[in-house]
Amino acid sequence: MIKLFIHKPLFRLLSPIFSGVIVYLLILLVNNNVAQLQNEFLGEELYVCIGMSYIIQEFSRLLLLLFKRVKFFTNELISVIVQIIVSMLLCVGLVTIIISFYYKSILGFSANSEELWLFNSIFCSITIIYILLFISHQYLHKINSEKLKEEEIYLNHIEQDFNEFKQGINPDLLFESLENLLVLIKHDKEKADDFIDYLATIYRYILSSKQKQLVHWNEELESTEVLVKLFNYLPYRNVSILNKLESSFLIVPRSLLFIVEQIIRTTIISINVELIITIEEEKDKFIISYATNDKITSVFSIDSFKEIERIYGIYSDYKIEVISTDSTRTIKLPKLTTK
Repeated sequence: MIKLFIHKPLFRLLSPIFSGVIVYLLILLVNNNVAQLQNEFLGEELYVCIGMSYIIQEFSRLLLLLFKRVKFFTNELISVIVQIIVSMLLCVGLVTIIISFYYKSILGFSANSEELWLFNSIFCSITIIYILLFISHQYLHKINSEKLKEEEIYLNHIEQDFNEFKQGINPDLLFESLENLLVLIKHDKEKADDFIDYLATIYRYILSSKQKQLVHWNEELESTEVLVKLFNYLPYRNVSILNKLESSFLIVPRSLLFIVEQIIRTTIISINVELIITIEEEKDKFIISYATNDKITSVFSIDSFKEIERIYGIYSDYKIEVISTDSTRTIKLPKLTTK
């Protein structure tokens, strides 16, 4: 939190000097003794006023901090009124003690009620101004903080929408597929038709799944198998999925689709060596595993599907795990169910 300006050393050092001078001038005006300024401005009374301003402002600041840290009242209006009343009583008490001590010890006689009333009224006015400065600045800081939080939430929503849009459009897959489609149209139109059907099926599923929070794993697996068929049309791709799932559970839409695509894109694949992606299950998780043969330029990383991890965190306490060894990589995702 940004420190309020009344707590900054420069303000605490200079403001009592200014307010002390104002108090001194007001007392001279009330007593009709302005001519004293011509003889001696930096008099003993001026230093007393400045010293009293230091003491009262510091006590008022500590009192405000106490009310801020210890919530005596839940209602803000009542809390502000009580702060003002307590600060006024503190100010009256301090001014009365200091003025009485000054008059008896320095001047040699006691202060009368009119003089005490004058000093108390002026210093209480300054205390009220000080409290209002604190409350107004605190209120403005609260309003600005709320606006910043709203902007941060709005920015997060925009980023999430952009990530979902980017994940839904999947420009890499789209452009790569279109390039391969141009080649297939020239050489094999039947394969080109099948390729278009696969591509349309994938994007149809991606667009329709945006309206769903969770889907059955079998529905996601069907689209993932279509994705694998699509990739097998591309050069130097030889991929297959081995499904060992038996139980019924739900998953986040496009999560399996995205992870399988990342596996294919980050693994070195050749026509002679098949990439087998195995999908099996444990008690509370389902597992995706494959033999690692990572590319140099594109390395598999859990950071690439943070959005999926965030969504899974909404529905489950289990986190996505990635376990890598020299020969295999295992990705564990939580099973989701509806109660």
